Amino acid sequence: MSGGRFSINQDVEGVYRLKGELTIHDIQCLKHFLDSVLTRCRKITISMEELTFADTAALQLLLAFRRSLTSRVEWVVKDLSSEMDKILTVSGLKSFLS
Repeated sequence: MSGGRFSINQDVEGVYRLKGELTIHDIQCLKHFLDSVLTRCRKITISMEELTFADTAALQLLLAFRRSLTSRVEWVVKDLSSEMDKILTVSGLKSFLS
């Protein structure tokens, strides 16, 4: 899935790789992606290694999605880019999302 300067791809290990800049303009794409993954996965692993930016709307969507997960779904965020590490640390969401 891609739109503008943001894309999501699944690698051979099943990790979903977020790439580019995630903004309010990508919310529908991200929501559709998360909803579709949730219906077929018991473990969701997301790499933010190539994600260079996420605005407040995108962070709110990720936070809401994370909070909505039941105990049957494992959520893993790995490989934070330096930019995303800084954004998640400053926003206070690093421990909750990763």
